[in-house]
Amino acid sequence: MFTMENHKEKLERFNINEKSAMSTIMLCILVDVLGYSMILPLLPHIIKVVFGAPTLMIGLIIASNALAALIFAPIWGKLSDHYGRKPLLLVSQFGTLASFLLLGLSNSIYMIFASRVLDGVFGGQIPIIRAYINDISEADNRTAKVGKITGVMAFGTIFGPAIGGIAGNYIWQLPSFIASILSILSIILTVKILVESMPKERILELKERNKQRIRLNGEKPRVLTGTVILRLCELFFMLFIMQMISTSFPYVLGERYGLPIVSIGLFSAISGVIMIILGAGLIKPLTFKFGEKKLFIFAVVVGIFTNLMYPFMIEAWMLFIFIVPFVFSNIFSRTISQAALSKAVDEDKQGLVAGYSTNVQSIGQIIAPIIAYSFLEVMTFSVFGLTLDAYFFIGITCALSTTILLVLVLIDVKKHPKDFVKAKKK
Repeated sequence: MFTMENHKEKLERFNINEKSAMSTIMLCILVDVLGYSMILPLLPHIIKVVFGAPTLMIGLIIASNALAALIFAPIWGKLSDHYGRKPLLLVSQFGTLASFLLLGLSNSIYMIFASRVLDGVFGGQIPIIRAYINDISEADNRTAKVGKITGVMAFGTIFGPAIGGIAGNYIWQLPSFIASILSILSIILTVKILVESMPKERILELKERNKQRIRLNGEKPRVLTGTVILRLCELFFMLFIMQMISTSFPYVLGERYGLPIVSIGLFSAISGVIMIILGAGLIKPLTFKFGEKKLFIFAVVVGIFTNLMYPFMIEAWMLFIFIVPFVFSNIFSRTISQAALSKAVDEDKQGLVAGYSTNVQSIGQIIAPIIAYSFLEVMTFSVFGLTLDAYFFIGITCALSTTILLVLVLIDVKKHPKDFVKAKKK
């Protein structure tokens, strides 16, 4: 890794303005997330009401998207290490555009399925963007920058579900075509404004540095070290927990509380506001004040108690008590863990490890909706003479998973204290 002076000199040499690059990538990801978030809350309605498919099909279609991403995300990440971030980002964006168009033109459940698989195949934007952020930021302040991106993604989730809910209430295909227009805008921003963070000269330099290291050490450095595997496991549980709740939420809000599509979209928007406040506004000052180690552990502990609340939210107003700590736990733990993961590998492997992180998160995205919607398909279970509903099992599954996550986090911060620091004040 570079010192502060070397880092700045390198960015200047490759014509990269850190602030300008961050602003551009934030605009690109905002447009992408805005398009995607318009679609997700409508999938239960499209699959079950429009096409009359069973409830479990909702989980299977959401999982198919994650399965495709599981296979292809590391490929896009690795290719971006070798050929640059910008060209691979554009390939991914064009694929996403095609998936939105296919969804809007769908006239069968099979076309819906194909559109979600296509979106997963070309869903390489997130690992490439993560690698881009790592390229242009210093390790000590990376958590704050990841937090900004999280806040921008949250901003997209504010307007996306609201627009999707309102537009989809009239014509279900309309949000897909709006998302297509936004994808075109994202492509234009990338082509016209985004500066390549991994130009050919930098790639060649990193390759030469690796060759020298191999000559000195006698072996090629491994990417999947014990530290990397530990942090990938952390990310798996974080995404599994989030997906158990979030992918089933649109269905639960309708079935458990009787909320219409518009209200579901607006509630998702409220969640996005909370994510902005926490992700973009509070991560940097809190990590500066308390340090990443304390915040990491605290966020996971909050998650355990929050998930235990889930089965007992029998009234809709209780959601507002649940959503704040749930979002806090997820945003802070995932942001800190993602930044720590990037510190565990060298510059020329950022795309690959970002692909791996998307990979393990995709496994969580595959398993979580299938389990959640399996519970919701059966709805009630008899255990030792007690009648328990699906909401109880979703909450308990998430609480147990968060407990496992806490164990992993405690091991991580104990073994690698230098990777969890206070953010530098700038």
